[in-house]
Amino acid sequence: MKSTNKIEEINRNSFEEVDLLNRQADEARKDNNNLSLAVSKEAISLAQLLGYSKGLAKAYLNAGISCRLSSNFEAAIDYYQEALKINRRLKDKKAESRTLNSIANVYYSLSNFDKAIEYYDECIFALQSIGDLDFEATVLTNRGLSYQLNGDLRAALNNYLESLSIYKSNNSTIHYALYNNLGIVYLETGSYQESLLYFTKALKETQAAKNVIDESFTLANIGRTYIYMNDFGNAITYLSEAMIIMKKYGNRQAETQVFANLGKAYMKMRCFPEAIKYYNRALKYYREIGDKSSVDHTLCELGELYFELNDYRASKQFFMDGLEVSQKINDIMNVVRINTGLARLYLKFKDTDKALSYLNTAEKLAKAAKSYKDLSKICMVYSENYSISGDFKEAKLFMDKHYKYLEKINNLTESNKIQAIMLGHIKNTEVKKEPAYYYNLQKDQIVSVA
Repeated sequence: MKSTNKIEEINRNSFEEVDLLNRQADEARKDNNNLSLAVSKEAISLAQLLGYSKGLAKAYLNAGISCRLSSNFEAAIDYYQEALKINRRLKDKKAESRTLNSIANVYYSLSNFDKAIEYYDECIFALQSIGDLDFEATVLTNRGLSYQLNGDLRAALNNYLESLSIYKSNNSTIHYALYNNLGIVYLETGSYQESLLYFTKALKETQAAKNVIDESFTLANIGRTYIYMNDFGNAITYLSEAMIIMKKYGNRQAETQVFANLGKAYMKMRCFPEAIKYYNRALKYYREIGDKSSVDHTLCELGELYFELNDYRASKQFFMDGLEVSQKINDIMNVVRINTGLARLYLKFKDTDKALSYLNTAEKLAKAAKSYKDLSKICMVYSENYSISGDFKEAKLFMDKHYKYLEKINNLTESNKIQAIMLGHIKNTEVKKEPAYYYNLQKDQIVSVA
């Protein structure tokens, strides 16, 4: 009997050691992702030796998170799937939901938004079965960003508002992920002051939590906002500050996104050699980490850059290379953008028939995705096309459509702002009224709880 008690005591102590390692991995991830992965692997080995299933599932989850943050997506999915199998065997719905959310985050990072939304849906179903409203608010935020980057701004805002409503009804502190995502929505519609308001809130929250990795994401978002405000000094300062943190803690994908944004900043400054340097660096790293959607996005950016340089041969080649990748991986939003770019390119040579064929493809896909911002730009190019053809009546018709789509975008964000004020999320005095207008969507880093 004494021997059995002794064994049970040893097991308890050993299990506690695994739990301690898992807590250390959680804590280390805030500022040292490489250390977090090393500690997680130690926890995996010990938990396997002891046959401690709950601790093993948590260790697998931690290892997966670290791999995702370092852009090793294949390894992340492998770790997560191991965790998911154990959690389902243990019928631990809470742990299962965290794992499903983490798997969805990987597919988000790989720009497979449909797959990401499937896993977020499954996660929300699991959370609702146990009444975990706090984490459901986080997952709704993540799902909203996937809808947003998939072109459905209305669905994105609905998710954000549902998340906000949960925070309000639970009297909970709003997670900075929601501030970041709302900032991105306003950035997409050209409401820059409101965008900065949300990003600043997110920055304060990440700094208070001493989560430097998420702080770097927010710094990058602020830097990107300044690009569109044509404040390039501030843009480069914030992006460079974000880059320092990302390099230190090994988030390769986020670092690469900063390279791409620096490329955009220098392109808008018409410093083309610097822009080309940063875009090519981004392209190289995106290929290395297997982020195919960002590869085709960067190829499209280069197509637009060479268009500005009047090097139409190079522009067309980059567009066509990007289109090949986009179609292969079914990246609909980039197919829309590249077809629009090719239409503009052919209009330079007055080839209105070829331009129309590209515009028709872009319009059909953008309508299916309910992407008003893309439809707005497409209508502008249509208007230019008909002006070149001498059909000024049709040109005016499409210019009117362009403004109607802008109005739809503005109505979406205004509705969101009114509801946010009603929910006490922001004060009416905190925001300034600005006209909304179109700009090209950039892929943003998700800021989420894994």
